[in-house]
Amino acid sequence: MNTVSRAAAIAVLAIAATGVTAGMAAAAPAESPAPVAAPSFGNENTDVLAAVHGTEQVTPNTGGVDRNAEIDKAVETVTEAFNHASADGRMVGTVAGVVVGCPLGAVTGGTLTVLTTAGVLTPIGVVGGCILGGLTLGGLGGTIGAAITGLPALATTANEQYNALHAKGFVAAPIDTPAP
Repeated sequence: MNTVSRAAAIAVLAIAATGVTAGMAAAAPAESPAPVAAPSFGNENTDVLAAVHGTEQVTPNTGGVDRNAEIDKAVETVTEAFNHASADGRMVGTVAGVVVGCPLGAVTGGTLTVLTTAGVLTPIGVVGGCILGGLTLGGLGGTIGAAITGLPALATTANEQYNALHAKGFVAAPIDTPAP
């Protein structure tokens, strides 16, 4: 006879509540704190580099612009681009994972690997399997969907920001952009 103890039922509910709460927290945009200004070190290493290489170090013409603030702004732009682009993929991947995972978990009794015969499958096994399958494949689908949609935006924006920093004289060399 298949019986489920009260402790096991509470454990399944706690796992499901944690998974749902974590999914909602991951889907909600987080408030970004105000960036902390890093100390500006200027070009203290110019004399050392000139002594080692025997040449004068060229200092970039920043026009009074704070280098650290520009780099922070570029990093923030890249981060925002990834977050915005990956949000749609995360949502679609999570929904697809839940849609596939719930029925898969229900027919396997939560194992997600071995099909269970109708005679062995219980209503609690179906519900628990649906919850476990939905959480498991929903989480994996969300991660894969976010990577698929977010990584191209991350690469493109990072390249643009790096080249913009190079144009301002804050980094050494531009990255070659391949022709489309």
